[in-house]
Amino acid sequence: MIALQMALDSILEKKSRSFLTMIGIIIGVCAVLILVAMVSGYNQNLMAYYEKMGVNKITVDFSFYQSDGAPDLSQTLYDYGNGELGDYVTGVTPLYTTSGTLKFRAASEDSATIYLAGDQFSACYNYTLETGRDLTAFDMENRNPVCVIGSYTAKTLFGLVSPLGETLYLNGDPYTVVGTYYQKDGGEEDSMDDMIVLPYTCNRSVLGTSAVTSIVFKMNTSGDVDPVMSALERYLPTLVDEDTTGTYTLTDGNSEISAEGETTSLSAVLGGIAGIALLVGGIGIMNIMLVTVTERTREVGIKKAIGAPRREIISQFLLEAAILSGLGGVIGIAVGYAGSLILGKILYDLTVTPDGIYVAGSFLFSIAIGVIFGLYPAVKASGLQPVDALRAD
Repeated sequence: MIALQMALDSILEKKSRSFLTMIGIIIGVCAVLILVAMVSGYNQNLMAYYEKMGVNKITVDFSFYQSDGAPDLSQTLYDYGNGELGDYVTGVTPLYTTSGTLKFRAASEDSATIYLAGDQFSACYNYTLETGRDLTAFDMENRNPVCVIGSYTAKTLFGLVSPLGETLYLNGDPYTVVGTYYQKDGGEEDSMDDMIVLPYTCNRSVLGTSAVTSIVFKMNTSGDVDPVMSALERYLPTLVDEDTTGTYTLTDGNSEISAEGETTSLSAVLGGIAGIALLVGGIGIMNIMLVTVTERTREVGIKKAIGAPRREIISQFLLEAAILSGLGGVIGIAVGYAGSLILGKILYDLTVTPDGIYVAGSFLFSIAIGVIFGLYPAVKASGLQPVDALRAD
């Protein structure tokens, strides 16, 4: 207890020097927590994006050798997904993505993503109907010139006017708006709300081709992806002869989420880089403790002259170094926590806080740095000879 009081008195006696000594630890701990928290925020943002897009999807892309004679597999795979694979699959849709100019009266827009898809498009891509109706199998069969639009497109083209029943024009062709989707991605330009979906059977008038080259399957859970992938790998060769007809590829949409593992590795790398600042802070503590030993040489000499053991002198200086680095760690944690909250809101519009494991680890590491780098000055102080110490100025 006496050693603790002496260590605190020594730190408080030279407040400015003590604070400057702690700066390296503060910066190191703060950098570790903020960098790791930002990687975590990025990962959360990425996961939220994939959730909005709809996870647990498999995409089949076809490449036919002759587009004119390409088989139309959309209905076949639609029936297969909703029939034999019905226990796993919640939606199947052919899919084209293109761009163009949308017009309604004097308003126009050319940033919208234009989807040509089936009646289960919204189930596959997590869109929820707000007004009107969704596309239907009847629309596909009859090539009805109808559409459902996202919230941003509705706001941009129609303003306060209800879009339902109105006719907009895509590259000059008329389409009747039969429904609108709820906002799900901020309702901004180039977001997932900046979109329009048409029956995929209108592809000849929009794209000049009738060949369906992409089919999307949406599964109930991530555990259903592998069984469906295996089933498609067995089934597709019966539909497409790679020697005469064309080729196809199967893409597991969940594989993109493997970026989470990459950000975990990135978190460790950035944490390691920031940890270098802690080491630099430890060197600063060692330098100051060496200066402290020099300044208190006579004090050490008196203690040794009255019989103080080496371990007492070592523990006193180690305790002082540990308190300095520990206080630096606490301040660094406070600054890192506040910085994470601020940057999380600015960069990701999320409440991002440092993980408790990193907080505890940073605090313990900061104390360990103080002890490790304070050991040499403490041992040096304990090794002073009483006579030489008492002669010091």
